[in-house]
Amino acid sequence: MFNERIVNMLVSKLSNLTLTTTKGKFLADKSYGFDTLFLGARFVNRFRFGEFFYKEDYREKANEYYKDLFCLRDAAQVPNYLTETLALLVFAGVLDLEKRGKYKIVDEDLLDFISSSFEHAYIFEYMLCYCVFKHDGLWNIYQQFCNAKTLKAKQQLYLKYRDIYTQKDSRIRNPEREWANFTPKYPMVILNYANKQNMITRTLRVKPNLVVRTDIALNVRGTRANANLPKKNAYLEDFSDSYVLETLRPYLVTKDERPKQITYSDSFSIDVADTKLDMLDTDNATIESKRKMQESKYKQTNGGMKVRTVQGEFRSGLLRTLPHKCPICGFTYEGFLIASHIKPYAKCEDTYDAMNPQNGLLMCPICDKLFESANFMTVDYKDGRVIYIDDIEHEKDFQYLHNRTIGINYIDCERKHYLRWHNEEFHRKHGQ
Repeated sequence: MFNERIVNMLVSKLSNLTLTTTKGKFLADKSYGFDTLFLGARFVNRFRFGEFFYKEDYREKANEYYKDLFCLRDAAQVPNYLTETLALLVFAGVLDLEKRGKYKIVDEDLLDFISSSFEHAYIFEYMLCYCVFKHDGLWNIYQQFCNAKTLKAKQQLYLKYRDIYTQKDSRIRNPEREWANFTPKYPMVILNYANKQNMITRTLRVKPNLVVRTDIALNVRGTRANANLPKKNAYLEDFSDSYVLETLRPYLVTKDERPKQITYSDSFSIDVADTKLDMLDTDNATIESKRKMQESKYKQTNGGMKVRTVQGEFRSGLLRTLPHKCPICGFTYEGFLIASHIKPYAKCEDTYDAMNPQNGLLMCPICDKLFESANFMTVDYKDGRVIYIDDIEHEKDFQYLHNRTIGINYIDCERKHYLRWHNEEFHRKHGQ
C-alpha cells in the first residue's frame, strides 16, 4: 500500500473524534479549504513560541499574510481564515486552547504533517472526515451515496445524511437556521473530491457536476478577491492527484485504476508563503524576548534559519519551469541567463508577483536589457510576437528580432497577464 505509514498515523490520531466533540470546531467555511489549512498551519509553525502560539501577538501579521497570498479585499473576513483554522486544529487535537488567544501545541507530528505540503493538508482533511464519519455512523450512508446510480437517489441519501449530521454536531443548536443547512456540506465536499462525486450546494442540492479542485480550495475567484489582480493559486495546477489518491486508496469508496506514475513535488507557492513569513518575521525577536520573560520553558524555533531572497527564489523557479535558453534569440549558456521580471520587482504589489515564475523569462543579457521595464522591446501577450521601438529597426545588431515570436507555451498560462501589463507599459512609453 502506498504511504501506509501516513494513513496509519492519521487513523491512530483521529479515530476517536466525533461531531459531539466540544473542543474546537469541525470543518467550517474557512477551514475546509486545503490551502487555508496548509497556510495557517505553516503560520503557526513559524510564529510559535516553543510549545505555544499566541494569536493576539500575530493578528496583524496574519491578516497581512492572508490578504497578500489570497489577494483579498474584504477586510472584515480576513481574520476568520486563521481563527477557523485554529478552531479546526483544536478539534483535531493538534492544538489546545488554554485561554483566550493562547494555544498549546500538543501534537508536533500532526502540525508538521499538515504544514509540509498542500497535498498533506488535504489528506489530513480527508482522513479527519473519514474518522468522524466512521465514529458517528455516517460512513455507511456516505458509501451508499457514492454507489447510488441516479442523481435523485444521491439527493435522498444526502438529505438523510444531513438530518443525522445536524442532530450530532454539537455546534448546531437550531437545525432550522440557514447556516445549519450548509454546515454538513463541507466534509461531504472534501470526501467527494477524492471519490469523484457530485458537488453539494448550500441549499442542500446535489448537482450533476463533480467536485473539482477549486471546490476544495478557498483561494479562488470570488466576491472577496481584488478584481484588479489575478488570484495567486498556481499551486492548484501543481496539486498531485496521483500522490493523494494513492495515499488514500484504502479509504476511498470510488477507486480508479492505479496510475502508471506518481508525481509529487513542492509548488513554488510554498516558497512564496515562506518568503512572506520571512518578511513578517523581522521583528519576531522582540515578541519572543517578551514571552521568554513570561514562560519558564523557552525554545527559539527559527534561530539561525537562512532567510530566502526573493530574487534567488524567483530565479530558481524560472530554472525549474522554463527551458534553459533565451526564448527570443536562443542563447543557452545558463551561467549568463538572467531571470528577467516581466512586471519589474519594484512595481510588484506583493510577494507573489515578485516571486512568481509566470512573471518572468530567462533571457540573455542583451534581450534582458532590451526587455527591461519595456524600454526597448515587448512581447505581445496574445500571440508571442516580438515588438520593438523604431530606433532599432535598422540596426544591424538587432536584425535577429525581425519577425521573431516566442513559443505558445510561454504565453498560454498566467504569464500572459504580466505580458499584458508589459505591453501596456511599452505602448504608454512609446505611443505605438
